[in-house]
Amino acid sequence: MATDHLKPASKQQQPGTSAFKLVIYEQENFQGRCHELTGPCNNLQEAGVEKVGSILVLCGPWVGYEQNNCKGEQYVFEKGEYPRWDSWTNSRRSDTIVAFRPIKVDSQEHKIVLYENPSFAGKKIEIIDDDVPSFHAHGYQEKVSSVRVQSGTWVGYQYPGYRGYQYLFEKGEYKDSTEFGAQIPQIQSCTSSPHSRFGPRFVVVKMPVLCSNCVDKRAVLKRPKTGHSLCKECFFWAFEEEVHQTIVAAQLFNSGEIVGIAASGGKDSTVLAHIMKLLNERYNYGLELMLLSVDEGISGYRDDSLETVKRNQQQYELPLKIVSYEELYGWTMDAIVKQVGLKNNCTFCGVFRRQALDRGAIMLKVDKICTGHNADDVAETVLMNVLRGDIARLRRCTAISTASEGEGVVPRCKPLKYAYEKEIVLYAYFKKLDYFSTECIYSPNAYRGHARTFLKDLESVRPSSIMDIIHSGENLSVREGVKMPVQGTCNRCGYISSQALCKSCVLLEGLNRGLPKLGIGKHHRLHDKILSQQPLTEKEERKLKSTDF
Repeated sequence: MATDHLKPASKQQQPGTSAFKLVIYEQENFQGRCHELTGPCNNLQEAGVEKVGSILVLCGPWVGYEQNNCKGEQYVFEKGEYPRWDSWTNSRRSDTIVAFRPIKVDSQEHKIVLYENPSFAGKKIEIIDDDVPSFHAHGYQEKVSSVRVQSGTWVGYQYPGYRGYQYLFEKGEYKDSTEFGAQIPQIQSCTSSPHSRFGPRFVVVKMPVLCSNCVDKRAVLKRPKTGHSLCKECFFWAFEEEVHQTIVAAQLFNSGEIVGIAASGGKDSTVLAHIMKLLNERYNYGLELMLLSVDEGISGYRDDSLETVKRNQQQYELPLKIVSYEELYGWTMDAIVKQVGLKNNCTFCGVFRRQALDRGAIMLKVDKICTGHNADDVAETVLMNVLRGDIARLRRCTAISTASEGEGVVPRCKPLKYAYEKEIVLYAYFKKLDYFSTECIYSPNAYRGHARTFLKDLESVRPSSIMDIIHSGENLSVREGVKMPVQGTCNRCGYISSQALCKSCVLLEGLNRGLPKLGIGKHHRLHDKILSQQPLTEKEERKLKSTDF
């Protein structure tokens, strides 16, 4: 598992070890390597953290800093989720965090006095147990050059409405603006509870909240889907039961079936394997489970993730089959990227992977394949197909299961279709599951990334956006008379296809002929030439050889 647990500071350094826990992810949306903090860290890079991409605060509050040794711009965090840099700041001066420390809150009373001039001179504004979104509205239009905090913990903001640079004020005196980290003596709003204009992104918990289910243990999260605050045990049960209800309601499996679990070693497939084994035993599904992995041939990524899959095989005691692109197609993704470049490589990988799973399933003689697609994945796919105007894919992308589409195609299902990615991350984290958390080295250029970013922005405004999009996709219908592709089989390999050649064969033909763009875009008129081994014209070859890197 690619997770580093940073050593906590000594008890003398950290205020209440058990009360503070923060998880740093090196990529946005809780992806990449993760690192856990339970105490102050003055230099994240020395602790092995390359970059702060997203943050999960399990117990707080915390403050992050732009510079080592807790200096520079400040970012205040309370318990909740911060999927990308613009969820913890709106100053837009920097997106870098290199140090963290917990914030000690030791008083229920709050009193702060802000002064116009250094050394507590000039006009002043005094605030007691209140939040002030605008000093101007209270008649104070002066600069703030010194501050005296008599009790409580406060956060000042550069602009009204809790916007701009953030300044943390703990009990004590700040004789001039440099002592609280301001480049200019300007504070125009202040709060005794670190609010943010980002609203639904955060789950703010001032005081310990009890689990809304058992009303006994302390809650560790607030579910975005239901709004319920749950302890670990109740969250585990709720998550598992929802997946069980999804399986039962959709009648995904029949007793006695052999089910292949598509295993990549990532969080989704690892949680899926864990849940399927658990529910199969708990509710006696009567399934024979197996793990099926695809080796795309990506050095420094897939070889490492497959080691995780092999550990999962031992942990769950399930048979494992690994099929490789090189074995099936004579190509690895590393070799393909050298030919086609980074722009369109996901087209090749997606097509080959789908067929590779079917071939592997046939080798294992499984009745069904279940994949780890979650609610976020489905919503992203709906958005992508709407933007591309792909009606055929739009109709089937929301389906929770697919029937056999012909010989050589194994039915598939998505038990995690209604599970939020955030909850999958939390389930894996709290269960301490062994999963590989690094993103594919070629995926940052994928079109899906744009849909994912758009979806996260929507979710920050409307938390129900993910389920809304899924339900919209499910309810879409195509009017009668619309011509849809007719499914047939590939004349070369026999795999399902609406054309003379399936997509895999067209892509392989292009690679083998040195024409990498042959399978990208609409080149159906060339299929007859390919089948009959006719040579292409110079113009056709020139067009298909051009590659965008």
